[in-house]
Amino acid sequence: MTPRSLNQLFQAFPTLEARLPHVTLGDFPTPVHRMKELESCLGVEGLYVKREDKSSPLYGGNKIRKLEFLLGKAVHDRATHTITFGYAGSNHTLATAVFARELGLSPISIHLPQHNARYVRNNLLFQERLGIEMHHFGGVRAVKMGALKITLACLLRTGKRPSIIPPGGSSVLGVVGVVGSIFELKHQIEEGILPEPDLIYLPVGSCGTAAGVLLGIKAAGLKSRVVGVAVAPKEFSNKESIGRLFDGAARMLTKLDPSFPEVSLSDDDFDLHYEFIGDGYARFTEGGMSCVRTFSETENITLEGTYTGKTGAGLIADAGRGRLDGKTTLFWNTHNSADFSGKISDADYRNLPAQYHPYFEKEYQPLERGDG
Repeated sequence: MTPRSLNQLFQAFPTLEARLPHVTLGDFPTPVHRMKELESCLGVEGLYVKREDKSSPLYGGNKIRKLEFLLGKAVHDRATHTITFGYAGSNHTLATAVFARELGLSPISIHLPQHNARYVRNNLLFQERLGIEMHHFGGVRAVKMGALKITLACLLRTGKRPSIIPPGGSSVLGVVGVVGSIFELKHQIEEGILPEPDLIYLPVGSCGTAAGVLLGIKAAGLKSRVVGVAVAPKEFSNKESIGRLFDGAARMLTKLDPSFPEVSLSDDDFDLHYEFIGDGYARFTEGGMSCVRTFSETENITLEGTYTGKTGAGLIADAGRGRLDGKTTLFWNTHNSADFSGKISDADYRNLPAQYHPYFEKEYQPLERGDG
């Protein structure tokens, strides 16, 4: 951990730095640049991207900001292990594994089944290379029972309770980690890197990033409107969950530093679209995969079919409807762009628990194979 965090939340509210356990994991600020080629392709102006994909050369994406606080608490509590959850291809469980290892912690990943894709295999192989303890269960009920047994076994083995990190890192503490990204963005606006965005497009899965961005906007006094694109069903991705996380994080920050502004969130403060989810979480869509190709061909930006491709599909659709005309629009790229292919080139999936083998022995879903 560096002597002075570069988190812009602490620059704005220095009292919080001493009162919130945290570690420095990311390379911040993440860049912002204009997407001129995409503008030309879509026939609009004022398109920018926030490169959260470049948050770390080890493993990028939006999870790093949350993990600075979630793993910071684990270190503060002197935990020896972390336990976290996700679907088989979870970027979050991989990010947690990468950075927990960097901090000397022993991570445990607990997974649910998901539709197969190339990134699923890659993420699993990277965790195998890291020597992560991994468990795959068939449903939510089995995960709850399994997690309890794994927690007790860890406690008996080490004498210490493992640090439990929720799916996606989307807890009140995780949300606090995201708030600083908007104070960072405000500084970039003040530097003239981009105008204040009218619209910010981002994926909504476990809701933590959306809640943190919204809280940051309110606290920093920006006027940007968030356009969330749901990538999971309403039972997971919904305005109520975003509101609860927003309120919890706002209360925590105000309690820790009374100078933090008292803010509130209403349903009318942001949009949440479900029409781009397709057949469900991690099920690729025609629009999403077309967007992946468009961003790659125009801006050399790598997206994927589960989160950012669907979000980009929403942005492209809105551009076609004229909803971006005369506006400054910021695409929040939550994907990881750090290349770890060299680290898994000699990995053998048969070293994984047997429950993971079908992801390597069955085909990808049709839209990734090209025959959908």
